Order: sequence, then structure tokens, then C-alpha cells
Amino acid sequence: MSVKQDISATLRKIQKEIQQLPNITDRLNFILDMTLTLFGASTGSISIMDQEEKVLTIVAAKGMDWEKKIAAKLPFNLGVTGRAASTREIIYVPDVTLNKDYVKLIETVRSELAIPLVTRDSTIGVLNLESDKVNFFSSEIINQATLFASQLTIVILEERIAKEAFEKSKREEDPVEEILGYDPSILFLKHRIRQVGPSDTSVMIIGEEGAGKKLIAKALHYFSQRKNGPFLTVDCSGLSYELLEAELFGGQSGKIFNPGKLEQANGGSLYIESIGDLPSNLQIRLFHTLRDKITPNPSAKKKDEVLNIRIFTGSKRDLLEDIQKETFSMDLYYRLAEVPLRMPPLRERRGDVPLLAHHFLYQYNKQYGRNKSFSTDALKALTGMPWSGNVRQLQSVIQYAVLVPPETVLEPHSFLQDGKRETESNTKVRNFGVGTEILSPAENLSLNIAIERLEAIWIKEAFQRVSTQEEAAKLLGISRGSLQYKIKNNQFLDGFNS
Repeated sequence: MSVKQDISATLRKIQKEIQQLPNITDRLNFILDMTLTLFGASTGSISIMDQEEKVLTIVAAKGMDWEKKIAAKLPFNLGVTGRAASTREIIYVPDVTLNKDYVKLIETVRSELAIPLVTRDSTIGVLNLESDKVNFFSSEIINQATLFASQLTIVILEERIAKEAFEKSKREEDPVEEILGYDPSILFLKHRIRQVGPSDTSVMIIGEEGAGKKLIAKALHYFSQRKNGPFLTVDCSGLSYELLEAELFGGQSGKIFNPGKLEQANGGSLYIESIGDLPSNLQIRLFHTLRDKITPNPSAKKKDEVLNIRIFTGSKRDLLEDIQKETFSMDLYYRLAEVPLRMPPLRERRGDVPLLAHHFLYQYNKQYGRNKSFSTDALKALTGMPWSGNVRQLQSVIQYAVLVPPETVLEPHSFLQDGKRETESNTKVRNFGVGTEILSPAENLSLNIAIERLEAIWIKEAFQRVSTQEEAAKLLGISRGSLQYKIKNNQFLDGFNS
């Protein structure tokens, strides 16, 4: 039987069998299995297009672990799949190891064929065929796969499979998937959240300012039995002793006692950010409160005294060093860090930058009624930036680029936030991602010193654009307390007056 006859037979079998299958997942997996067998592919996937957000969601995959599958959302223009969707053209990569745009989701893949599933007016998805052999797909196979994909598109539309798959993916969204990314470190973190979430253990989340620690805490709360209870937050940075005491433990106002967040969150979860900044006296009080499980309310009745709360904490640094310096209570640490989790900074997962940038672009396009997009150079510039303020800073930069610059297609200079849109400023921003023009290596090649020098440049630039510390901190994507700490301790800002 010829390949052409096989195609017709396969399509007839797909149309017949999917009628008998009970749910959309089984139907999609059957379609994919039949397709991979037909063309001798070892792995592959089917992605369905979110027409609003311009993002492809993988709805069936073979050879990809579950965590990667549900995390993988591919924007237009990103990777082989995204480019096939946006150009509406087949893209064949005979050796993925030589293609810098390839997004690696399956380790064994060596050659990939991405075929857009298109109608006259739109792209409904992409069929990916992959092999563990280099240059596996011949021109004849590619032609036949193209013919098959065009007929498969008709089947998918007639059976309403695309619509049902898309609606299912939306229904199954959960807070873990708000932590966008498919970098291995992020996938491992998501796996840990699903493991630890259902328990009642306390979790300490370690990560830099703006990395997304609160998202982790919210996801952990969602997966617990407390998800219908309150989820409250307290930030220890920048608050006086008195305010922080009242925030956590409550305080007397005349004859009335105003309960603090510990009592307000009873039955739910409390996330305490910057726990390392909690004063020593309050550390001791918090430890005793959690150990004894007594609500810190002098007017509470006996039956209301039990404190039933789960604690999540966030820290910008490893507090074991603070314990050695005796600035943080060892007893409190081990009560709060029954399970420690680390949120990697954005610069350690640069492959996730385009995904995050597209996500924020969609959000702000919708919010401000714009229709902006990224040029290839713009995405390269964003990927190469240092992101000392992490995801929060990236979000701020995209918000500005959507709201202020006049151009519809965003270029590297679109991310400048000082209004200087020509000459010197354009030259500076073109150098994002190159690094050598912004920060030439000194004789001492210590990365810590390099980061310190770069932070000093960014902080000085922020104060060129705004006049107050609060505004500068917002521009940099960090807290005011963090900015003050950097100004005080950065050797390259010695004598700098903000």
C-alpha cells in the first residue's frame, strides 16, 4: 500500500474510532498515535491555538513528561512551532542541535517537522513530528505529511475537536501554571509544589526580589485543604517595629482590639515576605505563637484560642548565614522551613523570557486596547537584559512599552523609559544582550563584582528619570527597602546621593 493510500486509510480510521472514544484527551492521543505511526516519527505533539492570546497550548504529546506538557505554551514567533504557526508555513529542522531557535522540550529529538493546521482565514494549531535521528524526514514524507495535515484540519474542525480541546485546557488551568516557564528549574519547582501543597508543612521560599515567591505561596495554598480559607500576606521589609507587630499580632485601639494577620488568617494560610527582616523580639514572639497555637488576642474566648494556620515565608537570602551571625532565630527557622523551595532568578532561565514577555504583552494589549507585537530584535534584546528586578521588572518594562511608545511593532528602543528615543539611548539599548558595550570586564572577573557594577549603573539611571526613592524602586522592580540597602552597601555607589 502506498503512503497516499495509507493517509486515506488512516484518516478514515481516525474519523471512525474517535466517535467511540469517551473524552477529548483520548481522541487527541489516538489521533497523535495514528499520525506518528503513519510517518514513522518517534515523538510528536498537537498544539491548539488560543486566537486571543496568540499562544499555542500542547493538547497531546508523546515522549514529553506531563509537567512539561501542561507548562508548554508557545507564543507566535517563538521556536520552530511558533514560527510555523505565525508564518503558516511548514518548517523542517533536520538537526535541532544546530538551530538556535529550537525550544528543547524532549531530550531525544534530533529532527523536527512542524506543520501548521490552517484554514483560509486562521491557524488552528500545529502538528509536530519528531525523530531521534538527524535528517529523518525526506522531501516525499514532508509532502505527504502536508497533505495529511490539511485533511486532518478538516476532521478536527468538523468534529469540534479544536474547540473542545481549547475549552478543556482553559478549565484545567491552575495556580501552578501562573508560574510561567518550561526551564528545568521551573518544572522541578512546579513538581515540588504539587508534592508539598496537599500537606500542612511550613514552606520557606528563597528567591530574589521580584522573582515570584508570592505566586509559589498562592499555588501551595490552592493545593492544600485550606484553599477555601483565607490567604493573607505580610511584608516585613520597610515597616517599623510597631507597625509590623500590629500587622502580625494585632493591637489595641482604645477599648477595641484589632486582630493581626495571624488571627485573620486562621483556618487558612499566611505568607510572610522578607522574613529575614523580622526584628529579633518579634521572631521570638512568632515562634512561641506558632508553637503554642494560641491566637494573639487578649479578648479571645477559650474555644477561639486555637491557632490553626499554615505559614509560608519568603526570603531574599539564605537565612542559615543569619543564624550563624545570630541575627535570626534557629528555632523559628526550623519551624518555618520544614520544606525549603528556591525560586530561580530570571537571568538563570533566560529561555523563559520570550514566553513571559508575550504573556505580559497580551495582558497589557488587552488592558490598554493596543495591538502591539515584538520584532525579532526586541525579543533578543529582552532575553539578553540582566533583569536584576526579575519577572516584576520585565512586567513593568512590557507595560511601559505597550502604553507609551507610538510604534506598533516593538523594537529594542521601545523599552527605554526616559523619553530619549534617539542617538545615545538607542545605541545603549541595541547593546542589551551583548553586555560588553555596557559592562566591560574589569581585571577582577568576579561575577559578584560585575553584578554590583551593573546594579549601580541601573540605579543611577533610575534616578536620572525620577526624583524619589519610591519612584526609582518601582522603576527598578524592587522594594524601597531593597533599594536603600543596595545604595548603602554597593561599593560603586559610594558617595551617591539619591
